[in-house]
Amino acid sequence: MVNLVKRASISWIVLHLFWQSAAAQEASPERPPSPVPAVVAPSPPPPADATKPVVPSPQGPLDPLGTVKPGADAPRGTMTVPAPAAKPEGPTLSPIGAPSTTRSLGGPISVPAPSTSTDRRTSSVDIDAQGKAVGQDLDVVKRNAAASSSNASAAFRALKRLSPQEILAASHDVFSIYVLRDSERTLVFDFPNTREQSKMFARLILFIERAGASKTRVMSVPEVQKWLQTNSVQFDTLTVGNNMRTAELARFFNSARFQGEPITVDEQRLYDWLVQSQLLREEEAGVSVIEPERVLVSVPQVSSVPGCNGCTVSAAARAVILQHELSHARFSTDTVYQNYVVWFWSNALSLVQRDKFTRFLRSRGYDTAIRELCANEMQAFLMHTPDPSMFAAADIGVSDAELTEMRRRFQEGIAPKPRAMADRPYQFD
Repeated sequence: MVNLVKRASISWIVLHLFWQSAAAQEASPERPPSPVPAVVAPSPPPPADATKPVVPSPQGPLDPLGTVKPGADAPRGTMTVPAPAAKPEGPTLSPIGAPSTTRSLGGPISVPAPSTSTDRRTSSVDIDAQGKAVGQDLDVVKRNAAASSSNASAAFRALKRLSPQEILAASHDVFSIYVLRDSERTLVFDFPNTREQSKMFARLILFIERAGASKTRVMSVPEVQKWLQTNSVQFDTLTVGNNMRTAELARFFNSARFQGEPITVDEQRLYDWLVQSQLLREEEAGVSVIEPERVLVSVPQVSSVPGCNGCTVSAAARAVILQHELSHARFSTDTVYQNYVVWFWSNALSLVQRDKFTRFLRSRGYDTAIRELCANEMQAFLMHTPDPSMFAAADIGVSDAELTEMRRRFQEGIAPKPRAMADRPYQFD
């Protein structure tokens, strides 16, 4: 009897352990529980609007690759985004590249009309996925510029085409603009005197080439006045002759716009003329260069400025200034000449000669950290400033004989010559 009870107890314990093991397996995440049938009450019929599938706009944030086609069934996980709240009243800032109704730099800015397409699907958020991207594709801009370059504006075509001698002979007391007869890409701005020249180009010159002035930020008028005082420079003599490419002009005006710096009355005149003459094109966020790129050089008339002793310009000085500035125009428009000048500066001049020229340019206020600027000014002074009162051997600390030798080597280096040829195949083994 006792043995029978023991066997029954052992059997009960084994059955109990087996039941616990089975229960644990039923609750394990690796094995889902058996479905339990349940009675579900019928749901009420959905409203009419709810029967339409919610489809995200093609190429919108919910479908970045545009894989969902208009009218297709809504994929799983599609969510509707609530419509944005009403915008508060008051001024708002437009994102970069968005059309603006303001006119900060002059010239009207067109605002595109709203789309009238009927193909767009209605969704919770109205997204124009085909909107214009920020800026323009550079190749497209160049193609459009090349197509329009042959159709120059009436303002540009109306400019007189004059030779350097005819420009020097022109005598007047008003601001005039000419096109160099031998180079359609070179424009000459003829100012009544140095003061009028500085009013238009002072901040441009500081922005482009002067030492101690920012090359990435346009100085305000008070900052320019402080710079002049610090460097003991008169405003009327800040610029005697100038040269600048339209790309540099565009960068100046765009930088002023980006930072919110207003432009002066004379800078506005320049801006308006550049756009009207189709040298620059107004875009949504600034201006771009219309190819072919032009070069602007400036020269003052034979003149003097009351109260300024250093502002007198003689006929001889006017001729040298024009010759000097036209050499800069050649540097900007003649690729072979430009490459040779940079090569001569870097390789033909000795280290001592280059250092002496650098010191001379620094004393004239040029930013000598810009190598191309140093090479450009070197060729203009060395080869195209023959007046000893404006440039002489003593200015760079060399003898007259050494200056003559430098000029000879420069002239001979750019003379026509055949390409170097090897006696045997010249290649890497």
